[in-house]
Amino acid sequence: MKSTPPVNKIPDTSAPQRRTHARFLAALLSPAALAVAVWLAFSTSDVAAASTRIQHLVALGAFVLFLTGITFYLAAAAATGSRGRGKFGGQIEADGAGRTIRRIRSLSGIGAVFALAAVLTIAGLEALRIVAPPANRPVSVQFSEITGRVQFEYCPSLPGSFEALVKPPDLAGSSTLLPVWVAGTVCGNPNFQNGVWLYLNRSTITVADAGDR
Repeated sequence: MKSTPPVNKIPDTSAPQRRTHARFLAALLSPAALAVAVWLAFSTSDVAAASTRIQHLVALGAFVLFLTGITFYLAAAAATGSRGRGKFGGQIEADGAGRTIRRIRSLSGIGAVFALAAVLTIAGLEALRIVAPPANRPVSVQFSEITGRVQFEYCPSLPGSFEALVKPPDLAGSSTLLPVWVAGTVCGNPNFQNGVWLYLNRSTITVADAGDR
């Protein structure tokens, strides 16, 4: 008589479904990671406000968490069990399938932890943007008079229209000079690669609110 392997040793055939599920979750997280990467790429690299720098660091942390979670899910989708040899082939097959399932579950579980941490980080970032908005407000500056600009001594490539940052009290004030912070890429002066504050005559410029970054 042929021996029948115990019921608990029958190979588990759920591994393909688990791999498919892991691939699905990796694909689900990818657009979120891409969105964070695009935000980091297109947001200004020359930031004057400390709160903005903190937001960039939090977003970078979320991006790393998303990538780590995706990596673990992809590893789970590609996980295979070790092969062994024994007297009862069915039992060895069942043991191998069990190890595969445990490996997929373990990798997927770690991926879920990182994915959840990334989502919570994004939620924290949104809360941070509400509770601690940037101290400087983005504006669009356009010169109405292009001659006699002393600021050209500081920013030789400053265009006639550009984006800058201003402090809300200065923007609402009525002083003759308006301090504006110009990014190094806009200024064009190698001595001010991290940006520079320019004091512009209000009578020669038009300032429009550019909204929150």
